[in-house]
Amino acid sequence: MKKGYVEIRGLARSGRGKVINVEVSTDAGKTWGTAKLQEPVLSKAHTYFRYLWDWDGNSAEILSRVTDETGYLQPTLKQLVNARGTNISGYHMNPITAWQIRTDGRVF
Repeated sequence: MKKGYVEIRGLARSGRGKVINVEVSTDAGKTWGTAKLQEPVLSKAHTYFRYLWDWDGNSAEILSRVTDETGYLQPTLKQLVNARGTNISGYHMNPITAWQIRTDGRVF
């Protein structure tokens, strides 16, 4: 990956209703920007999103989070464990997940 503009793409979903907003952070959650949703946006369905990022070539941590039409904001792992306990099945395991970007462009 080269320094400069990179399109971050992903899938968002909520089991409660329509996705109304997806936010992306490229600084480990310090700040968030709004991604563009791709139509159609349907209730309880996967929704594609895109976010344009001007990568400076430094290592970074990328996160995304979804808000649905009920106002539910995708939780962090800590928030999820606090709400549901540690015995969470994979089906209901939906915390915000981070992606590490190295200076050479590798993604982990």
